[in-house]
Amino acid sequence: MTTPEHQPPTPDPASKDRVFRSPMGIVGGVALLALVLWLGVDALVRGEGRTQWLALAALILIVPLVSAFTLRPAVYANEDRLRIRNPLRVIVLPWGQVASLRSGYSNEVVAKSGTKFQLWAIPVSLRARKKAARRSARA
Repeated sequence: MTTPEHQPPTPDPASKDRVFRSPMGIVGGVALLALVLWLGVDALVRGEGRTQWLALAALILIVPLVSAFTLRPAVYANEDRLRIRNPLRVIVLPWGQVASLRSGYSNEVVAKSGTKFQLWAIPVSLRARKKAARRSARA
């Protein structure tokens, strides 16, 4: 695990984590994996010559990438800490180190040290963003 100050990870929390994920990201990832596996296995079974090797190489490349960018991202929150699981790393922030949560074109956590961390798992609704901008402009 990676923490902002490279400290050892905190022990398991006393309370259960609440998990935040994009349901449509998961649905899209599963659908994309099903399509890639269907086409790849078909090319492996029915292909001739180089087609089988190209299909195998494509499967080895595409399946981990789709899994990492659609199924892996998650944000875990409990009373003690915020754990962000992005495609390539895990960030653990105790709530005392969190300065703010911001939402613009993407959601991000800003630590007290000034470091920004993107929340890949929580998408930004452009409709809700425009609605909030109109509401704040009226106020």
